[in-house]
Amino acid sequence: MINQMFNSELINLQANVDDEQQLFDLIGSDVIRKGYAKLGYISGLEKRELSYPTGLQFPDIPVALPHVDSKYIAKAFIYIARTKNVIKVKQMGDGREMTTNNFLFLGIKDASKQPTLLANMMNAFQNKNFVERFLSVNSRDEMFNLVTATFTKIEIETN
Repeated sequence: MINQMFNSELINLQANVDDEQQLFDLIGSDVIRKGYAKLGYISGLEKRELSYPTGLQFPDIPVALPHVDSKYIAKAFIYIARTKNVIKVKQMGDGREMTTNNFLFLGIKDASKQPTLLANMMNAFQNKNFVERFLSVNSRDEMFNLVTATFTKIEIETN
């Protein structure tokens, strides 16, 4: 299930970075150190974002969903990061510049599950109630509780 992809140790709501590259280095180093991603993960993020940007502008929140080829994933995960500073990213689809400080790094092992995962993430971020709660959360535990409660019914294979 998707909620098994969340782990409170993979939530950083105070990421102190100035740009996307610094964020990729910070999160990438963390998931590699914790055994969720393999070496090459950070360069994989950089290359994928250049070709296939992941920024999404929803009515009430801008979000980016960076992800890489499954060969860089050791164990399926979703890493939630909120940056202290707003960061420039490119929009999914048209590549236009946008800004956000909300990121969900998707560590997907089974690529066939990716469309379902993305669809469910997109549905959540179009829900005004969820977005208000997501934006108001200030602690790891609160965020973990919110996302696991929100995504409990979504079936996603994690291995």
